[in-house]
Amino acid sequence: MFKFINQLIGRSPRAETAAASNENAMRALLGLDDADGITVNDSTALRVSTVYACLARLAGAMLQLPIHQYVIDDSGNRKRAPLAPLWWLLNESPHEDWTAASWKEWIMHCVALRGDQHTEILRGPGGTIRGLQPLHPDHVAPRRIDGRLVYRVFDAIKREHYMVAREDMLHFCGYGFNGVHSLSVIQWAARQAVRNAIVSSDHARESLANGAVQKLALLYPNKINQGQLELLRESWSETYGGAKKSGRPIVLTEGGQIKELSLSASDLQLIEGRKFEREEICQAFGVPPVLIGDTEKASSWGTGIEQITLGFVNFTLKPHLVRWEEELNRKLFKRAGQFVEFELDGLLRGDSKAQADAFRIALGGPGTGDAYMTVNEVRRLKNLPPMDGAENDRLFKASTATTAAPSGKP
Repeated sequence: MFKFINQLIGRSPRAETAAASNENAMRALLGLDDADGITVNDSTALRVSTVYACLARLAGAMLQLPIHQYVIDDSGNRKRAPLAPLWWLLNESPHEDWTAASWKEWIMHCVALRGDQHTEILRGPGGTIRGLQPLHPDHVAPRRIDGRLVYRVFDAIKREHYMVAREDMLHFCGYGFNGVHSLSVIQWAARQAVRNAIVSSDHARESLANGAVQKLALLYPNKINQGQLELLRESWSETYGGAKKSGRPIVLTEGGQIKELSLSASDLQLIEGRKFEREEICQAFGVPPVLIGDTEKASSWGTGIEQITLGFVNFTLKPHLVRWEEELNRKLFKRAGQFVEFELDGLLRGDSKAQADAFRIALGGPGTGDAYMTVNEVRRLKNLPPMDGAENDRLFKASTATTAAPSGKP
């Protein structure tokens, strides 16, 4: 179709090259494939349960992570910045129409399915940040003008376009960022697996709709004429067509025989194929299959769900968080000395016994050496108020500590 239009309007070779590039970009956006006509895009991929589950786990983990603002003092030490409007935007409501949890989910959704997510920084007088407006990928077109990255944004309410400078656009990217776009998981790593899952699902649906009966042939060697053949075909379709009629008994007379013409689901190894597709999609998204309900290979990641969670946080979530933190810091502060950081303690926390052992070591418990956390720092992690007393804000030094004997003497 695209080549025909080029020939029709008489484009030059250079124009045809540009049109071909646009055609490839359009096909990538729509998920078109000439080989089998299966479309892989946002909406079709989300109909695959594995894709939906992987996105739900990724987004669900992200929305649990609070974002804290820190400042670095003259000594090079970092400390938590006092609560400010920026904290509210990042942790409660970036925009009047969005909660912070929904915003983080949307970022993960767009990055996984499209490769990028764009959030416009709304500034007030003096450049102060008054809001963050999440945008739909279809409404943002990044481009380079005179070597500078700018964003053409479509306002769906006013039905008009406007330009946004790169300083006023949070561009959350995924893997493979080339300066303008990142790579989409479903269009690259998981494209074939998603297509196979769609085909398998359609095949299973059609089989169930037809009563899970394979294609058959009725053999009557030299015993029926054309009229009888048509009558037999209509009678068979009326009697056994559809799932509700598949249980009726089959009666053949005059030496009739049944011959299967298609392979069964077990012969096609449909179930095994769908398992392989599930594993491939999970691998592309970086989500352990056990986290979406597949318990067959749970032991391959460690001895329990704690080890699986640690691996998921370290190898899947952290790369995303590092990219997002860097983008937030360079666009919100534009200078050193202040930065934001996601708090991972909630996800890295183990079971109650493991947590108690970790806190015992952190506080310098018996036989563990000097402490590296204070009592009030531990209480803050547990969302408990600080305790009074200077000793609760001091690090315990095992090397200088003294213990009291039963008599009361040191």
